Amino acid sequence: MAFFHRVNAMSRQAELMNWLDIGRVSNPDGGKDILLARNERGARIDWRTGEVWLMNPKVAEPFADFLAVERWLTMRDMPAADKPAAAAPAPVEPEAAPEPGPVRDTLPAFQQKVDACLAKAEGGQELLETKQAFEAGSEPYLEASTELSKTALELEVSPAMVATFHISAFAALAETAGADKLERVAASLHAAARQIRASVTA
Repeated sequence: MAFFHRVNAMSRQAELMNWLDIGRVSNPDGGKDILLARNERGARIDWRTGEVWLMNPKVAEPFADFLAVERWLTMRDMPAADKPAAAAPAPVEPEAAPEPGPVRDTLPAFQQKVDACLAKAEGGQELLETKQAFEAGSEPYLEASTELSKTALELEVSPAMVATFHISAFAALAETAGADKLERVAASLHAAARQIRASVTA
């Protein structure tokens, strides 16, 4: 039963991220996998494990969930100039007097970039309005959102990745019942900030 529960959770997560259920296809090991589409992209949820397979573009390895899919697509589609600087080798220069580093975004400027990334996503205006409504109506969510942006800014994580974490937090709403929904969603953002620190310091 756990497998079916996970498949249902993946279906709800996909729906929140604007993937459309377009049918079923036979799995080689039996059962029917769920087929989904969004614009020209296609995906499949394995009925046994709940793993997500990207079919267009075709990726050889499965993803744990649709958040992982969104991260992969974000990094793939991101212009080269916006990708983390670590991807490019640093030029070797002779020792010189220390100079000021590149001007970093202020927190408000970084948060504006996060909002801009949300607005560009599928269903972007609704995502952006949801984030702004949560921040205005929930102190825990505002605190968690600010902490996540501060952490990302400090550790040079892209605004696009932070936007993806917000999308994941919204997806958690489908898994949460009761009056503590926003607190649970805020906890998802706190967990994302911890994940960023852990991945950078590992």
